[in-house]
Formats: sequence, structure tokens, C-alpha cells
Amino acid sequence: MHIRKGSKADLARLEALPHAEHWDHHMALMRNRLGSRESLVAELDGQVVGMAIWDREFFGRAFIWMLGVHPNYHRHGVASALIGKIMAQCAGEHLYTSTNKSNDAMQALCKGLGFVESGYLENLDPGDPEIFFYKAP
Repeated sequence: MHIRKGSKADLARLEALPHAEHWDHHMALMRNRLGSRESLVAELDGQVVGMAIWDREFFGRAFIWMLGVHPNYHRHGVASALIGKIMAQCAGEHLYTSTNKSNDAMQALCKGLGFVESGYLENLDPGDPEIFFYKAP
């Protein structure tokens, strides 16, 4: 697996991922960040199989805003590799992320990587609170 900075040329491949239709409200963020240091793409056998968008704009701290993996590559270490790359780029810093309460897989991933729950926010997605996670440096 190869993790690299995302580029504008990746946009069409990312939009073609089977679950991209669920990212509608995140597509503007993805379009803006592709090509920046804060966009990462995971490739396997020449195919884009995952992506992550992060920055340091969450109260001045590193925050993973988007993490997506092609369903055929779930549980193949793609998400862990993407987060690992972000952790390496943020060495010595606090790192945060969040997910819906209904997203058991992301919660398990966060906990498995040493993140701890840090609170939640109601009403972003009605009936499905957002759980925030924190990882100490």
C-alpha cells in the first residue's frame, strides 16, 4: 500500500468510490484540500482505495475531518495506514477526530489506535450524535 498526498487528479477517482454519494456535504472540503499537505490518498495496486482530509484548524489542533475507504478494502489496514501517516505528520501534537454514534467500525478503529472518547455533539445528524475522539501525543 502506498500513502501519498492527494492531488486534484484524484478527484474523479475519489468521486467514483461506491460510498462517495454519502459524502455530498464533504465534497467541497475534499475539492479544496486535494493537493494540500493535509490530503492523503491510499493506493493499492494502482487503485485509489482510501482517502483522508485533516488540518490544524480545530481550535488550533490537528483534526481528521474525513476518512473514507472503498468497501472492498475495509479491514485491510487502509484506514489505519492513513491515520498512521497523519499521526506521523503530527508527531508530538494532540490529534482529534469524530464519527457518528452509529458508526461502530470507526469507533472501534479509533479505540484500537489509542484514541479515547472526548465528548459528543447532538444535532449535527438528528438522532445520531457525533462522538469526538482524542489521541495524546
